Amino acid sequence: MESNLDCVAVTDHNSGGWIDKLKEKNEELRKLNVKPDWYKSLTIFPGVEITVADSRSGVHLLAIFDPNCDSNKVIRVLGACGITSGHGDKKHTETEGLDFAGVVNKIKNADGIAIPAHIDHKKGLLEETTSLTPELEKSLKSIFVAEFCDPNKFDDADPQLKKAVEGLAKVRGSDSHKPDDIGKRYSWVKMSRPSIEGVRLALQDQEFCVKNQEEDPNHLPDVFLSKLTIENMNHCGRKDPFTIPLHPHFNSVIGGRGTGKSTILESIRIALRHDQSLATEAPNVKKTWLDKFMRLSSEQGAMLNNTEILLELHRRGKNYRVHWRQSGEGAVLEEKTDEKWKIIETDKIKERFPINIFSQKQIDELASNSRGLLNIIDRSPEVDKAEWDSRWKSIESQFLQLRERKRELLRQLSKEEQIHIDLNDVENDLNQYEEKGHGEILKQYQKRSQQKNALPDNRIFDDLSAEVRRVASDAELSDFPAHLFEEQDESTDEIRSIHEQSSQDLKKIGEDLGKIAGDVDKLKNERMKSISSSKWHQALQASIDNYNALVKEYEEKQSELSISVYGEWVQNRDLLQQQLNKLKSIRKEVAETDKQIENCLLNFQQLRLELFKKREEFLHKVIGSNDFVQMDLVQYGEIRELESEYRSILHLGDGPFANAICAGEGILWDLYKWEDNLSISESDLPEIISEIKEKTLDIANGKRSEFDRRFDNRLQDLLKEQPAAFDHLDSWWPEDMLRVKYAQDPNSGEFKNVEKGSAGQKASAILAFLLSHGKEPLIIDQPEDDLDNALIYDLIVKQIHENKSRRQIIIATHNPNIVVNGDSELVHVLKFAVGQIQLDRQEGLEESGIRKAICDIMEGGEEAFEKRYRRIKLELNHA
Repeated sequence: MESNLDCVAVTDHNSGGWIDKLKEKNEELRKLNVKPDWYKSLTIFPGVEITVADSRSGVHLLAIFDPNCDSNKVIRVLGACGITSGHGDKKHTETEGLDFAGVVNKIKNADGIAIPAHIDHKKGLLEETTSLTPELEKSLKSIFVAEFCDPNKFDDADPQLKKAVEGLAKVRGSDSHKPDDIGKRYSWVKMSRPSIEGVRLALQDQEFCVKNQEEDPNHLPDVFLSKLTIENMNHCGRKDPFTIPLHPHFNSVIGGRGTGKSTILESIRIALRHDQSLATEAPNVKKTWLDKFMRLSSEQGAMLNNTEILLELHRRGKNYRVHWRQSGEGAVLEEKTDEKWKIIETDKIKERFPINIFSQKQIDELASNSRGLLNIIDRSPEVDKAEWDSRWKSIESQFLQLRERKRELLRQLSKEEQIHIDLNDVENDLNQYEEKGHGEILKQYQKRSQQKNALPDNRIFDDLSAEVRRVASDAELSDFPAHLFEEQDESTDEIRSIHEQSSQDLKKIGEDLGKIAGDVDKLKNERMKSISSSKWHQALQASIDNYNALVKEYEEKQSELSISVYGEWVQNRDLLQQQLNKLKSIRKEVAETDKQIENCLLNFQQLRLELFKKREEFLHKVIGSNDFVQMDLVQYGEIRELESEYRSILHLGDGPFANAICAGEGILWDLYKWEDNLSISESDLPEIISEIKEKTLDIANGKRSEFDRRFDNRLQDLLKEQPAAFDHLDSWWPEDMLRVKYAQDPNSGEFKNVEKGSAGQKASAILAFLLSHGKEPLIIDQPEDDLDNALIYDLIVKQIHENKSRRQIIIATHNPNIVVNGDSELVHVLKFAVGQIQLDRQEGLEESGIRKAICDIMEGGEEAFEKRYRRIKLELNHA
């Protein structure tokens, strides 16, 4: 227990004497109400180390039996081997008449496992062996596992001997002769529960089920589903809730047709709100299957008004459960705290609990819908398009605002010509008025008035001093939060001193700012005083006095040409000149806005390039030299949604203007047919797209096109009524095109376009991609439907083993290769009875009931399986 072992085999030399005593003590500890700190659950496998008589005076052979056995089992096996005395004596051999294979056979007959001890060391079966003799070959063929001191010892041995040894499961043992040696060497053996059958199955599948390492292989994925409960679905959970616990690693869901495998998987999809992503990834599947499944039973669907789906999950050490209700009412997300479920926030369930879930129909549709595959790529942490979208939308919002601002500025600039005309008229009137007398007085008055108006007034000083005083008033720290600090804490005085010193320094800065505000007031007063005593001010005052005298003179004469008219003209001229001065600043703002717009357009292209490179790097990392699939990207090359996107941006509807847009020599034609045009390369696409935008805007601005005149008029009307549509066109770029190719023969190295492949070839290419990346749970519904058995083993089974160490996998399948050779940790057997989906049984592969269910459901029963096996073997032998 202190060695942290889960199971131990007790194998004294030619004796089982200690087994019962150790088992009794283990049971006594298990029943203690208060257990020692070092206690942990331990399973004892009874066993014995038999010294087998041979030409070298004894080879050590371990015999291991089920934990339910006792020392009597060991005594009976020893007796069957001829050892009836000398128990405990490692040199005692009475197995004469039984060779090594014969002793192994006795152990097998007792339902035990024979394991040659330290096979490559002293008293080992292969001690100082250099070649494969007939006797040794017979011995090695009788076993399937051995304890090795050096697992690599025979790497350079005779080829025949090396081949014979390579077929053995290699385990390590402490071979401890005293307690301190226990657990110094050990093996991880995969079992759902400790049993001799579990050990036997694991050792026979040693490639995946035996680990000779100290690193614990039992680590959990960051996110995994732990339990699904369905209540009140039409054919599931009507009488009692249907509950299916799930393993953190590989789960197989099996059962005959119509037993509810797809119902289980689709319920997981619905509970985690991943049904929404089907609209973009596989819209046809959503329409034909999922939408129908989610209807009420009265509409031939699976749901009732009170249907509920409850999914429990584990995420980074915490337990959660998600609710889905047909009614849409009630708590959605809960977290388990102190063994109680507590309601927490309900948004972004899909993002918080990411999974990849695919049905066979969905996989088939993905093969012909690269946008769906691109969405899957974009969800990966390496690409994280959600974060990229946020940055894109921010720049797009800025771009659209700048374009609208520029239009407003240009509207103001459009008045410039009329202002010049009005200014010329008023200046002519003034000139005529001045020519009738008093011209010099009026000119001086105009000049000095313009000078006075052009000089900055005192507001700039007043505003500055007010703002400095406001800042000064804020220059103080709040009181020290003494209530949060303990006086006895030796660090309190230090932090209080720092706070008080900072407060004093900040107060001093505030006082200095107050002095600066006073300096601003002083500067204003000195400026006013200097201006008032200046010669210019005297000249200004003289012009005002002379002007006022002239006004008085005209009033006394009661002249028809009133001086007030002149004053109005002067005011109008000044106002018009101010407007022209303002237009100069507007022109500057237009130029600056143009720079910002160009910068946004450049940012659009840089962002798209960034996204393209992230996607490309992800594909290179994930697909690399995959034997089954190749994927590459063409920036801006996707044309499937090209016409609909163009029409949507410009509000052109679905049907009209076909000739002008896409047919023949339409505006999109070169881009639409770029793959078929040998003169167009991928690098030409950005220029072609820019030409489309320019040509569209030219038509909108009145340039006659060679297309439908109605199309020209429509764009021109749109520019007048909704000019922002052309801003959206400028910020638009077609999606990147994902090219998927499959290997017709994985060994040939030749790849063809997946869209031209068979259903099986398409499925293999998409599955190779889906199984090649990610750590989130992966759920697949019957992936074998379109695949032959060779592909199932080469593709799915191998990828399952590579995936399940880092992520949870749930596969509903009819194929035994996936379940058995994929080494499913937990097999869920479904049945349909009394109108309801039911969980028939749920166990690991080492359980005989599960193996029988697999054979009955997937192989047609034991007899059918054996007949097929015999016929195939016979044919292979004859071949």
